[in-house]
Amino acid sequence: MTCIFCHQLNETDILYQTEHFKLVWDIDPIQTGHLLIISKEHYDTLSQVPPAVRYELSDLEVFLTEKLCQALAIDGVTLACNDRLFDAGTHFHVHLIPRFQSDGFWDKITLPQAKLELAHFLQTL
Repeated sequence: MTCIFCHQLNETDILYQTEHFKLVWDIDPIQTGHLLIISKEHYDTLSQVPPAVRYELSDLEVFLTEKLCQALAIDGVTLACNDRLFDAGTHFHVHLIPRFQSDGFWDKITLPQAKLELAHFLQTL
């Protein structure tokens, strides 16, 4: 499958960019102002992103969260990392979703609870 982030983004779609990332509007926004931070290099998952690039990502997330809150008078931002496993035809990226305390965002999310071995996870730390 061809990665849309590598082959279908136009320069005119890019709102802002850094050395390793580009910023675009989400094409199916959860909320007005929903942004995507997309890595310029093709990484399937966050674990493939080199440490120095992850540091830039962290700084960019803080910068953009502050700008969104100031410019749009929102209460906060939810950050969600996705990769090829959850968004077919893409590579690693981060969603920045503008939030309001009264938006009911978490109230609308319901998932069947999986039986997971949490004790095993804690042993791996």
